[in-house]
Amino acid sequence: MNGHSSRPSLNIAIIGTGIVGAHVAIGLLNRNIPVTIYEQSSEAKDIGAGIVLPTIAVECMDALDPDITKRVKNIAGGLQNVNFINGCSDEDLKLRSGDGLYDIEIKPFEYHPVHRAQLLSELLHLIPQDRIQFGKRLESIVDRGNDAKMLLRFYDGTTAEADAVIGCDGIKSRVRQIVLGPENPAAFPHYTHLAAYRGLVPMDKATAALGRLSKEAVMYVGQGASIMTYPIISRDVVNVAAFVWDEGDWPDSDHLTDVGSKEDVMTAFSHFGPTLREFVSAMPEKLNRWALFDSHDHPLSSFAYGRIALAGDAAHASTPFHGAGASMGIEDALVLATLLKRVADIGDLDQGPVTKDSALKAAFKAYDSVRRERAQWLVSSSRCTGLSVQWRTPEIGKDADLFAQDVTERMEKIFSYDWKDSLAQAIDEFERHVGA
Repeated sequence: MNGHSSRPSLNIAIIGTGIVGAHVAIGLLNRNIPVTIYEQSSEAKDIGAGIVLPTIAVECMDALDPDITKRVKNIAGGLQNVNFINGCSDEDLKLRSGDGLYDIEIKPFEYHPVHRAQLLSELLHLIPQDRIQFGKRLESIVDRGNDAKMLLRFYDGTTAEADAVIGCDGIKSRVRQIVLGPENPAAFPHYTHLAAYRGLVPMDKATAALGRLSKEAVMYVGQGASIMTYPIISRDVVNVAAFVWDEGDWPDSDHLTDVGSKEDVMTAFSHFGPTLREFVSAMPEKLNRWALFDSHDHPLSSFAYGRIALAGDAAHASTPFHGAGASMGIEDALVLATLLKRVADIGDLDQGPVTKDSALKAAFKAYDSVRRERAQWLVSSSRCTGLSVQWRTPEIGKDADLFAQDVTERMEKIFSYDWKDSLAQAIDEFERHVGA
């Protein structure tokens, strides 16, 4: 990364040092824009689970900083296409031939599976340690106006100043609560009535149950439940996410994860075929149980609030059925980094005709204009697909052809994103707002 040759005219505060916050920080630092990340935890960490990155996300990573893709290349695998199998089938799926592994194969799409904790660790190597402050739980943000720096107050009694704030603090975003207020239902995510049991299965145990399918990415669909598997970490283990329908309410919206048991999963998949039942029995006894919350029921009317912007799950929390939630946050990061570079390039914002306040507001307004529709579409589309893989969509039901057509159209919209055109649109919007 390049060093700073003169006193900076901008200083950006990022709330949250997860995957999206790290990408925003790296993108800004690579453009010589100083940042400070404030993280409420005592250390940077991410839960031990796998995620997949669509090729479009890797392209955006490279545009943020080529050093990201160099590091990701060392930990990511490659998966071709999106594959589905009827998990309720009575056949022994281990006996399927190479020509007929899947009931539905949707292509050509390429994903790159990584372990979340490994990815975050690699990203943090690209951020100087003095740019991250831990143990900083955000209490409030005060916009003092008139181009004065914004004041951040933390629950430990300390304060900080910044020209702008980007909330990358996840699905339970404190920044989102601050800008919307506690009475607004959009300030909080809402339960989708699905819980995901996540864990890792050693490859030998997975292969014993699934055969060659253990080395592929597969979504096993069925009545009232579904399960996603794919290999990660040099293909030594299989990442598992078992999605179980929950008629009730999640008991504690402050804690979206708890410990689940394999017995619960075995009960949920007891009506599936013998292959899936055998695989479930190979899962760890203790699993991470994630409540799937999203922002579908109360989408935000904006991702920008003056000199405050929201990105990633803080702006558009999604269920994981398209494998593109992290990708959307990385796309956000690229647009934000590009626009803030335009702000920095204006020149001396303290003395020029365009004020720092107006330029930052214009940048965040342009960001909102090019990102909100696509990101909120993903939230809605992923919710729909989550129902379809459990045969809960009446117009599709168990019809494989209709299902394949529906998923193909949705995947094409994810992968056909022209991020270069999006950046051009964002810059045009920014220049229009600045000139207004």
